Amino acid sequence: MSFTVNVSGVAEVQKALAGIGKAAPKATRLWCNWIGLEAQGEMRKQIGSRFSFRGTSEGFEKAIVFSQAKASGARKDKAELTVGGPGFGGSRTQKLGVILARHEEANTRTSTSQIFRTTGNQSTTGFFLPAKGLRTTSTNPPKALYPRNIGVSARRRVDGGEFFAGGSKKGSKKKGTGVSFFATDKGIFRRRHTSFGSADVEAIWWFRSRVKTPARLKLWATAEDVFKRRAVALGLQAIEETLFRETL
Repeated sequence: MSFTVNVSGVAEVQKALAGIGKAAPKATRLWCNWIGLEAQGEMRKQIGSRFSFRGTSEGFEKAIVFSQAKASGARKDKAELTVGGPGFGGSRTQKLGVILARHEEANTRTSTSQIFRTTGNQSTTGFFLPAKGLRTTSTNPPKALYPRNIGVSARRRVDGGEFFAGGSKKGSKKKGTGVSFFATDKGIFRRRHTSFGSADVEAIWWFRSRVKTPARLKLWATAEDVFKRRAVALGLQAIEETLFRETL
């Protein structure tokens, strides 16, 4: 995402930069790096109050990346602040970054790539969403209940082919108790068998081909606020620091 920030008072910094001659590029890099790091820190700090975590927030914080400007090389005079996106931090950080970016801007995803084994047939859809109570604000759904682990979702082999895992039933047939799972074109359900021959059925996943994600993080708005409040002060401090270093 790209955005433009209009900051009052920048002309004062630009005039001061023009007055320090050859030291101006160093001061400009330092200015950009300071303001970028401050914006990154504030964005990371705000995630917890705007996003519900099921686990640690550390990975999500790492997904807000600031690459500092350098005096030479690929990053010569180029500073970049990003939310999510490929190319940094390893696969887990990349995935968490994609989640952050998805919640930063309103997003609608459509997919029909996932294959599910339903009663007597197969259903193709893109997403499975947890039914009420399966996921809380602090915990994810148990992995043992994921479609691929109960034999409902197709698994992919190394050669690219797909297959369904077996063993979708748990419990004792002899006692007439236990749990089994079945799927329809609407979702995946769990059937709890009792020793009296009856069964309770509850939904654990719902199938959806389209998922809407609202914009709710406002991370770039946080960065913009930092630029507006701190740009001038940090610019003048960067000039002062650069001139000091030149005397050492």
